[in-house]
Amino acid sequence: MSRAVSVSLQKGGVGKTTIAINLADALAARGNDVLLVDLDQQGNATEGVGLKDAYESSESNIGDVLTDDDPIDVHEVIRDRESFDVLPSHVDLDDIEDRVRNSTFGVLWVRRRIVDPLLDDDYDYIVIDSPPSLGPLSDAALIGTGNVVVPLLMSEPSVSGFERMFEQQIGPIRREVDLDILAIVPNDLTGNNEEKRIIRDLEDSPFEQFIPPFARSELFDDTDSKGPGIRHRIAFSRAWRDGKTLREYDPSNDMLDRLDQLAEIVERGGTDDA
Repeated sequence: MSRAVSVSLQKGGVGKTTIAINLADALAARGNDVLLVDLDQQGNATEGVGLKDAYESSESNIGDVLTDDDPIDVHEVIRDRESFDVLPSHVDLDDIEDRVRNSTFGVLWVRRRIVDPLLDDDYDYIVIDSPPSLGPLSDAALIGTGNVVVPLLMSEPSVSGFERMFEQQIGPIRREVDLDILAIVPNDLTGNNEEKRIIRDLEDSPFEQFIPPFARSELFDDTDSKGPGIRHRIAFSRAWRDGKTLREYDPSNDMLDRLDQLAEIVERGGTDDA
């Protein structure tokens, strides 16, 4: 089943872009046609897949798709890559967000101009790297995809950011359209006691159902396991620096299996049958 998904959290610094890039790569490695869309004004996903030139380009860009003023066809700004395609961010995306905010139907542009024309016919999966804040672009991403993966550091500020996002953004959107949480992904774990406590708190919360099997606290005590979640690996930052996915930079990295499991959850539409 084809599916669009946003990788989103209103708090920055949680590894959102790392998850988005490598989820797109993992879905592609499973034989799917995948498009990565960078809706983050900082353009980190665009740079992280080696397309920094597109972020700074004055040629046609994502802003020419998300506009009331004679929008261009989205196919014109998609960049080809070996494993998956990319719709790059652009340096002027802040101005584009104002355009979305000030248009009556701006929050529907991502669905109408990107997701609906491309999903099924061109791509099996569309992965959107959302802005790390509440606002019209992140709303447009969630409304446009109807699915979200939430990366979390196992820290109180990160969890509080998710709780605010759930109350202030996901909840209100759900009152208008369908929006499914596919997974909450503990990210960049090192194995300290605070991480263990927070994962266990999440397992005792209403969000327990969204925690993948590879992120459960029981793995802290499993001597045959690396521990739960996406673990801290310096290869993630080195891969981003080189404009590569983790698989391209380090094809034997032990986190590729975890990312494959996350891709399977996205394919399946949630963690229920994991």
